[in-house]
Amino acid sequence: MRYGTITCLRKSIALAAALTAASLCITGCPTPPSDTIEPGTGGVHWLRIAHISDTQIVDEESPNRAVRLAALMDSAWRPQEAYGLQTLDATLRVVNEHHAAKGDDVPPIDFVIATGDLTDGCQHNELRWFIDTMDGQWVLPDSGEPDGELREVAPEDNPKLGFQAEGLDPSIPWYTVYGNHDELSVGTFAVDRAASDPQDWRAPLLRPVASAFGLHLLDKNLDALEPTSLYSPAILRGSVELMDPDTLQLLLGDLEAGRFVADPRRHFSRRTEFIEEHFNTTTAPAGHGFDEGNIASGLTRYSVHPKEGIPVRLVVMDTVAPNPPPGLPAHYGVMTREQFESFVKPEIEDAQADGEFVILASHHPSEDFDLPYPQEQVRTPEWREYVSSQPNIIAHLCGHTHVNYVEYVDGAYPYYEIQTGSIIDYPQEGRMLDIYYDEGTDTIRLESAMFSHMEDPTRLSEESYRRSVIHASNSKSARPAQALDTQLKDAARASGMAPVDMFPAQPAADAAYGRESDRDFVATFRRAMQRR
Repeated sequence: MRYGTITCLRKSIALAAALTAASLCITGCPTPPSDTIEPGTGGVHWLRIAHISDTQIVDEESPNRAVRLAALMDSAWRPQEAYGLQTLDATLRVVNEHHAAKGDDVPPIDFVIATGDLTDGCQHNELRWFIDTMDGQWVLPDSGEPDGELREVAPEDNPKLGFQAEGLDPSIPWYTVYGNHDELSVGTFAVDRAASDPQDWRAPLLRPVASAFGLHLLDKNLDALEPTSLYSPAILRGSVELMDPDTLQLLLGDLEAGRFVADPRRHFSRRTEFIEEHFNTTTAPAGHGFDEGNIASGLTRYSVHPKEGIPVRLVVMDTVAPNPPPGLPAHYGVMTREQFESFVKPEIEDAQADGEFVILASHHPSEDFDLPYPQEQVRTPEWREYVSSQPNIIAHLCGHTHVNYVEYVDGAYPYYEIQTGSIIDYPQEGRMLDIYYDEGTDTIRLESAMFSHMEDPTRLSEESYRRSVIHASNSKSARPAQALDTQLKDAARASGMAPVDMFPAQPAADAAYGRESDRDFVATFRRAMQRR
């Protein structure tokens, strides 16, 4: 579905290497200079990229949840969350259809990139469900007691039954990015991984937070989330939905706390496991961006050349807050000084020396880098000043915010920071990006078009979308109790961290959908590629 193409060109800038940049705008676009390529014409097609983000595959029955905060936080519980795997698989089916339609006018998809938050609760079983769905395996989205088949709906309407995923076309490589939900409990709190057995890993909480999560209903001294526990502060079962069928609101009054069936596969994962599981796959490439060096170092950053013969380097960064203090919200992004100096800058500058362009990818947008963190970091202005000073950057792809948003970052060599919304939340879309290059004028054309599983929905993905629309319309602006909010922010300030809300607000439906210029657009800009 097309929602309009927004195109305009920015004035030429006199530099050592001439640069003409395209800027997104809705009205009043200037006439293109005579020496630029007309948008939508010319150049050789280099890459077609399918960008998805924030699938947040969730084990909704896990005790590692913030379900009791559903009245205050949209992200604590979603009526569509049990349909996440089917929504992902339906999205992959549409990606495959776009790929199969390749021809003279439609280029094939060169790779898919998932920019983080593959999982919701940083759990092993969630990660396996994601990878198995990408691989087109048989997937059973049920945990603990295998009771999903007892749900009183027709089999074709039951998201808790095992299903054969279509998965991604094996001819399409896919790459992965590490997100805060892949590292932190509920994407927010640090996990204590000191125990030798992952079954014993837990996420400590401040006492007021533990109480709000319902842990003190189990034990007044219980102050940590334990996904492999025999007890849950908010029992959800696969056999029944505790939801008003008309409003799709969680029936909080019907929640119980107590003993239930544990599942060892719910254990928290960590960076090394996240990396290693990406080698336990049947799709390409092995590791999905990671290599043996990542396994040895435990670092989830890497660079690859995604298409042979095309001088484009994909540089994937890890912006998850490193080693946050226990119990404090740390869902936002951080660019550490170490990563910036020892990885990002060398990769960009090495690519430039080799005559290569660069696509940057991270989970968090760079606006997060301006938040305080108790380690040496690179703030947003320094980051953007550096990136926009480099002549070989094409774009910075990211997610996290669950919105479609494109920002033009000005500088000597302006570039685009492209946020793509989530698969779990409305509007449940991905973004197709096409990159063209004209050697005669060193001009790059970047084209964006949104795509959705609703182009060819399955029965269950269509229900997921219906629920996501209602969930977005019910979006809550309330926050936790003021006393709790104040205590958390005071504790964060004392530790040198950003005094952020415990959970980020769910974006309003119109913000998540984005402006027309955040969706389908064409941008052209000149880059002087170094030639050998």
